[in-house]
Amino acid sequence: MNIAKMDNMTYQQITQSTNEVNIEMDLLQVGSEPVGMRCPHCHEEIMTRADYKNSSKTHLAALILGLLFWWLCCCILPYFLKRWKNVEHFCPNCRRFLGVYTRNKLF
Repeated sequence: MNIAKMDNMTYQQITQSTNEVNIEMDLLQVGSEPVGMRCPHCHEEIMTRADYKNSSKTHLAALILGLLFWWLCCCILPYFLKRWKNVEHFCPNCRRFLGVYTRNKLF
């Protein structure tokens, strides 16, 4: 190749752009019952496993029911009903925590 010919050629600078990949995880919209979704951890289509946990609202409901209806022994109802419990959702495949549904209303 001729050196003079190389001087006449124009060269373009090749810049290598870095492609940034931003993975934004939305807040998982979980409810009071198991939800069908794609697990953000193992990427499998799953039905969440819902664990119902007692919360301060559960204990408060038991206290109120116990005071108002003590003769009916209603104070134990919040511990057996899902209505006053928070719901924690887990992936049944990878067993990772996916979200929690907290109860906003007492009654």
